[in-house]
Amino acid sequence: QTLEKEKTLVQFENLKQHLNPHFLFNSLTSLSGLIESDQKMAANFLNQMSKIYRYILKNRESETVLLKEEIEFVQWYIHLQQTRVGKGLQVNIKVGDEMLDRKIAPVTLQNMVENAIKHNIVDADSPLIIDIETEHEYLIIRNNLQKKRMVETSNRQGLANLHKLYRYLTTKPILIEETDRVYLTKIPLI
Repeated sequence: QTLEKEKTLVQFENLKQHLNPHFLFNSLTSLSGLIESDQKMAANFLNQMSKIYRYILKNRESETVLLKEEIEFVQWYIHLQQTRVGKGLQVNIKVGDEMLDRKIAPVTLQNMVENAIKHNIVDADSPLIIDIETEHEYLIIRNNLQKKRMVETSNRQGLANLHKLYRYLTTKPILIEETDRVYLTKIPLI
């Protein structure tokens, strides 16, 4: 069981590292364009990028983080994504103060937002809307479905690895519900 947990943690570490290559490439491309068109916005963008990587470095050895820290982290990530895609991405976070000291595995929320962006069309005329809230002992991430026909870089392992990790962190499972209009993930709070 210990070896299985170590294997799962290594897989989760790989999941956290997944943020690096694609996110970095897209961010640097956006930053390059901003440097030429809006230097103040470029400086802000770079500051947000550094906060994201600082968070990842700070928490790379942690099994869990406070939900309030994870929400702050994902807000930086969302801001950078919105700089790239504009009004095509709308995110609503409604988490009560009483839940902010609960715990979650680091980069879980970011991965859920990234998956929604990766698998759905993000367009100003038909925005991807992501709602993040709590319900009972769960963090709920809900998005409207606007599935892309082809997803560029999905190995379908991220969510499977997250399921394995949470089996070691809590007895409550990750729950997923999908209809023809909505994709919903429930992450247990620790």
